[in-house]
Amino acid sequence: MERTTDGLKAALDTAFAAMQEGRESHTPQLALREVGTVINVSNGIAKVSGLPGVGYEELVQFPGGLQGIAFNIDEEETGVVLLGNYWNLNAGDEVLRTGRVMDVPVGEGLIGRVLTPLGLPLDGKGPIAFTRRLPIERPAPHIMDRQPVSVPLQTGIKAIDALIPIGRGQRELILGDRQTGKT
Repeated sequence: MERTTDGLKAALDTAFAAMQEGRESHTPQLALREVGTVINVSNGIAKVSGLPGVGYEELVQFPGGLQGIAFNIDEEETGVVLLGNYWNLNAGDEVLRTGRVMDVPVGEGLIGRVLTPLGLPLDGKGPIAFTRRLPIERPAPHIMDRQPVSVPLQTGIKAIDALIPIGRGQRELILGDRQTGKT
C-alpha cells in the first residue's frame, strides 16, 4: 500500500511541476477591441454606430478584408468611406477599429511596381518588398531638412521665366483669370 501512494505522490508532483512551469511561462494578454455595427451602406459610404473612440481619418476594418476611412464623426454614428468592393457589406456587419491612419509602403522595392491606393500589388509580381510604411497625411519636413531647389523649371513663357523664375520642386502660387495660361 505504501508503494502505491509513493507512485501516486510522484505522479502528482510531476503534474503539479508541469502545471507550475506552464503557468510561469504563459503571460496572459488582454486585447481590447472597439467593435461597431454597420447601420447602412450607400454609394461607397457606410454609416457605422458603436465606435465612440474612432479618430478622424482612422482606418476601420470590415468583414472580408474591406477597409474604410472614418471621415464624418458624430456622437451617434460615423460616416466611413469604403475603399474597395462593398457589394457584400450589409447592415448589421461588424466594424473594427485599427488604431492607425492610412499609410503606404515605401522603399526601393516599389520602383517599377503598380499598386492600388492601399499599397497592394496589381502587377502580378508577388508581394512588395518595402522597408517601412509612412502615413499619407503627415507634416511637411522642416525647411532646413529639404533638398535645396537648384534646377530651373522652364515654363515656355518668356515673361514668367524672366520675371518669376521657378525652380523644379518649388511650390509657387500662380494667380490669374480663367484661360490666361496658368497651367
